[in-house]
Amino acid sequence: MVCKKATKLYLCPVIRRLKHILITACLLLMAFFAQQCANAVAPTGGPKDNTPPRVVEAVPVNQSINFSGKKIEITFDEYITLENANQNVLISPPLSEKPDIKLKNKTVVVKFKENLAPNTTYTINFGSAIKDLHEGNLFKDYVYSFSTGDHIDTLAIAGKVLDAADKKPVENAYVGLYAGDRDNLDSLPMTVAPNYITKTDKEGNFRLAGLADKKYLVFAIKDVNSNLYFDQPNEEVAFLDTLVQASCLQKPVPPAIDTMANDSLTMQVDTLARVKDSIVFETETTTLYDQNALNLTLYMFTEVDSTQMLLEKKLIEEGLLRFVFRHPAQDAAIMTPEMLPDSFNLVTRHSAAYDTVWWYFTPNVKDSLWVQVKYDTLINDSTRYSLKFKDKKIRNKKPETLKVRNNLKGRDGLIPGEDLILTFSEPIVRYAMRDSSVFQCDTLIYYDTLAFEQADEQGLKYRLTNPISTDYRYGFEVPDSVFFGIRGRTNERIKADFHVLNDDEYGNIYITIVPPKDMKQVVVQLTDESGNVLKDQLVNQKEEVMFDFLMPAKYKLRAILDTDGNGKWSTGNYHRHTLPETVIEYKDALDLKAGWDIDLADPWEL
Repeated sequence: MVCKKATKLYLCPVIRRLKHILITACLLLMAFFAQQCANAVAPTGGPKDNTPPRVVEAVPVNQSINFSGKKIEITFDEYITLENANQNVLISPPLSEKPDIKLKNKTVVVKFKENLAPNTTYTINFGSAIKDLHEGNLFKDYVYSFSTGDHIDTLAIAGKVLDAADKKPVENAYVGLYAGDRDNLDSLPMTVAPNYITKTDKEGNFRLAGLADKKYLVFAIKDVNSNLYFDQPNEEVAFLDTLVQASCLQKPVPPAIDTMANDSLTMQVDTLARVKDSIVFETETTTLYDQNALNLTLYMFTEVDSTQMLLEKKLIEEGLLRFVFRHPAQDAAIMTPEMLPDSFNLVTRHSAAYDTVWWYFTPNVKDSLWVQVKYDTLINDSTRYSLKFKDKKIRNKKPETLKVRNNLKGRDGLIPGEDLILTFSEPIVRYAMRDSSVFQCDTLIYYDTLAFEQADEQGLKYRLTNPISTDYRYGFEVPDSVFFGIRGRTNERIKADFHVLNDDEYGNIYITIVPPKDMKQVVVQLTDESGNVLKDQLVNQKEEVMFDFLMPAKYKLRAILDTDGNGKWSTGNYHRHTLPETVIEYKDALDLKAGWDIDLADPWEL
């Protein structure tokens, strides 16, 4: 008994400890497996939802007729968001008061604040307003339509809006239609909102549906002040100069049975008979519609005020006055009534278009100057300028040096027959070559023989006079402080190595241009891949155009139908009902290789 009792007393603590260890181990194992499960098979919620919301019910149904209510409810199969409804949702014809558009659970509720016009088809385009709540899938351009009359108008006008100058799509432009039978039609876009309205998408595309069998004036605008008509000089516009007949967008869709009408069988039968009749009529007449109405192209532009103005008169740098006109001003008189000392060294330069004039002069000779600008009877300006240029960064600023560039192609190629020209950033008033100058012909080096001469009236260009030929490589080095600018600046060291280009280093492009009949002239432009104009030529009859001495690169061709004959692209003017000049892009880019010519065999008929 004693032994049994002793054994029992000895085993009890051991058993209790083992039980505690086992329980702890089980808990640890359970936690480990739970963690492993959490890491390995985390809930994913299934595949990502890429499906946009779907309409499951509309009250009244889409394309209802004889609508006389004040409210429309559209219910979706999931919860949605309604983003920026005032901007994204467009109603045609436009209403005087914007309706309330709100979201209630899965239902969009549209409440009208005014009586709707009788016998009119209305469309509500939700644009990019509707997205599902969780994934943000867009239900794009959902259109709900209804009629206050006994039929739904089913015709449409569609197309795209492009920038007139570069042909790029114009996004978020309003495109409106005005019924062609309205009085004073041409003036309506400037004073009245359109009968129908929509907006372009990222590709510039638009579509206006629910239209009656009519002709319409098509007008587009980048609306600055949000009143839907053209009343600001800086608003971009686009229009067609002929009326457009609405066309059949697709096979006619029967209007829905009027949900607001009497539920009697007789009323339903009458309605169905009207629907049947309208379908037959529309189907039979689709061949009468111009299908181009669904493929229109409008070119957007900004009008330019034709009134000549002096836009700027300013001291832009020390010793440099600039005058900028709205339009070319070859006949503008810019003068001073003061007697100028010889040391003032006044030099005048015009831009190529004659719309900008620069006055270079020696600083610190005069503190101020009276300047008069006259142009016909439009400009008569007299101003006293302070000639003390105020530069906020003048402290610790290094003295300015002359900027110099040359006419070499690539890094070191001179076009055959051309002189090497240095062009300076300001007129040169003094040139004194020093004996440390260097002229090199192949390996022969000549000191104190380098020479330049003035190559233009203003002293901005200097020509190398050392003889050169196609047989050698050349180089020269001009020491610093040889050329002295009108504003007291001098050159840093000028160094160049060059040779006359060989036939295998450049190429030429040849193309025969056929202008349209009765066109004054065409401007044919050679551009780089980015559209920057490199060369241009005027063509007024069928002829071959050559762009020569081109470095290997990819080039593009475009032609401007120069209807006004001013040698450049001209924008449109709605007030004068003139469209912007047409720009035609050549079908292919031209990849020019060194030593090769591109001779386009087929004439380019514009």
